[in-house]
Amino acid sequence: MKLVVCSTNDPASLNIMSHLLTMGSFEKKKLGDYTFYFEDDFAVVEVNERLIYADRIDERLSRFLDFDEILFASRHSSKDGRKIFTTHVSGNVGESTYGGLAKSLARPSPITMKNFVLALKKRLNRVMDFEFSLEATHHGPSEISKPCAFYEIGSTELEWKNGEAGEVLAESILEAIRDPRKDWKIAVGIGGTHYVPRQTEIILETHFAFGHNFAKYTFENLDLEILNKAIELSKAEFLIYDDKSTNARVKTLFEELSGVKILKAKEAKKFSLD
Repeated sequence: MKLVVCSTNDPASLNIMSHLLTMGSFEKKKLGDYTFYFEDDFAVVEVNERLIYADRIDERLSRFLDFDEILFASRHSSKDGRKIFTTHVSGNVGESTYGGLAKSLARPSPITMKNFVLALKKRLNRVMDFEFSLEATHHGPSEISKPCAFYEIGSTELEWKNGEAGEVLAESILEAIRDPRKDWKIAVGIGGTHYVPRQTEIILETHFAFGHNFAKYTFENLDLEILNKAIELSKAEFLIYDDKSTNARVKTLFEELSGVKILKAKEAKKFSLD
């Protein structure tokens, strides 16, 4: 069972949840401090904490039900105020500024993320001026042992409360939960800006799914230990890097990796969905 986690402190999260709950026959239960909504093959839970600070929430919620994956329904904030849907994994390459622990990574759910992206791609034209992007790994919670990812609406309160955006994201989450496709090639991504444009193109257009992604602003703290951990947690068979934005020091780390195939982004784009 997959569990969608929604925060009462997050207007985008509540927006997404309100639409999800119209898409099935849910049984509502109050268990401990949490309100659960159960469907046949997944559940939704309301929590009162901010999601980026929800370390070990999988352990706390496991007291009430058995589930194998978390989908965090969340807002996305940015100073440029762009209208955007995003998905990413949480964790910190360096210090922990916004939740989680320093140099610690959550366990990704790349297959569900991939299926979500393809489901969202079909619906983007329903929401005026919205775009989609992957994001690099950032913020907490990092202490999550079950596979997880964030699914977000950005970037201001106007977008967070946009009903059509909430409906589109909820529909895409539901399709991802129920999508049987699991034969994607899983990769860890390296390079690019925070919105990892090369990796975004690749997930939209090829057979690759991504677990962790590390933008170039993390390179000062990126080391072999973090890379190996990201590959292990993502269950990645590939490492895909943006050649132009990946510096020489990081490229030398690739030589010490084993068990993954190293591809430049332009090589990965040959694995087209067409």
